Amino acid sequence: MHILLRLGAAAAALAALAAQRLRKPQPVQYDVVVVGGGVMGVWSAIAAARQNRTVCLVEKYTEGHARGSSHGDGRIYRFAYADEIYVDMMYLSLSYWGELNDATSKVLAHTGGVSLYSGQGGNYDSHGGLDDLTKIYRKRGLAHEKLSRKKLKERFPQFSAPKNTTALYQPDFGVLFADVAMARAYELARKLKVDVREGSDVVSVKRRADSVEVRLGNKERIVGRSCIVAPGAWLTSIAKKWFNLHVPTTVTRETVSYFKPKGSKAVYGYKRMPVFISDLNNGLGDLGYYGIPIVKTQGVKVAAHHVGQTLDEKALRSHDHQGDPSIIEANQRFVASFFPGLEATPFRSESCLYTTTPDYHYVLDKVPGAGAPIILAGGGSGHAFKMGPAIGDAAAALALGVKLPFSLETFRLDRPALLRA
Repeated sequence: MHILLRLGAAAAALAALAAQRLRKPQPVQYDVVVVGGGVMGVWSAIAAARQNRTVCLVEKYTEGHARGSSHGDGRIYRFAYADEIYVDMMYLSLSYWGELNDATSKVLAHTGGVSLYSGQGGNYDSHGGLDDLTKIYRKRGLAHEKLSRKKLKERFPQFSAPKNTTALYQPDFGVLFADVAMARAYELARKLKVDVREGSDVVSVKRRADSVEVRLGNKERIVGRSCIVAPGAWLTSIAKKWFNLHVPTTVTRETVSYFKPKGSKAVYGYKRMPVFISDLNNGLGDLGYYGIPIVKTQGVKVAAHHVGQTLDEKALRSHDHQGDPSIIEANQRFVASFFPGLEATPFRSESCLYTTTPDYHYVLDKVPGAGAPIILAGGGSGHAFKMGPAIGDAAAALALGVKLPFSLETFRLDRPALLRA
């Protein structure tokens, strides 16, 4: 009997030892693990790899997928910001985007841009009024020119602005060719030896004292010395689920419409027509409109800004790409006011996602707590694609503990606008 008891105790001890060994942290596989392969995630991976670190990029879907906010034929880049931090980030980002631009694979094009002021009280996010923008341009040495309604028509015959419209022209605006830009960014990431894991669903991110464990749906565990989480529209739910952290964002289903020219398409192409933003009241919200000349889709892109339907997590999982009829009508109103040379009805409308913080600024900060660094990057608020390289640089710097490329005070998790929400 005593022998059996001793054998049982020995077996239990062996089982406990085996269980303890199983619970031991796995060896570190990477310096940085990036969760989320949108524009913020891929540029975070690139930035870390440029620091000669080992990097794994984990994406739930596939490179360049259309379920988030990092796809499409064209995106505006601009210096029209009342907040100077964005001017700094735009300069940095353009230098990186420019490195990807070549004769065979065009990533961007300088078109110039006009900010259209109607005096109707609209307020394009982070843009400021005419005087605010002029002041920033002067301070930063950015060329600009105020154009009356008549001069706007002479310079750019595509526009027939309503009375009382004043335009501020800035020649450094342009278009990023989003799908091509993302493809080239992924190409660069792979060239830098980033281990890209597509079709990998992350179910948890757990912080240890000196490592972060990323667990996939197939039970695989990826371990890094640090982790950057760039989850796009899932920022709020993931921050709560994984880190018990409240990060207030609103996810909306926005609608863009494409309008064919009645005459020559070349006149409305990106080589001859500037991008534009407008404070004209769109009837659905107070943030105006934006638009892009013809890029790949054969029509001028027009969109009422930040007026889409709010999506909860269930609706987010099942959202389609159909346009919202009320926003399409608003887009038609804008075209009727400014572009008589375009067809009155769009030939195509589609939806995209905005993930918006209460103050329209990004989230770019460390998750509070002791242990290995975990960085949250998100809250693009409809104006982050063009700044993906700068956001990635900052996220990688936080993860690696190296010098930041610019101040992150505006993007802290504990800033008043987020705490109040």
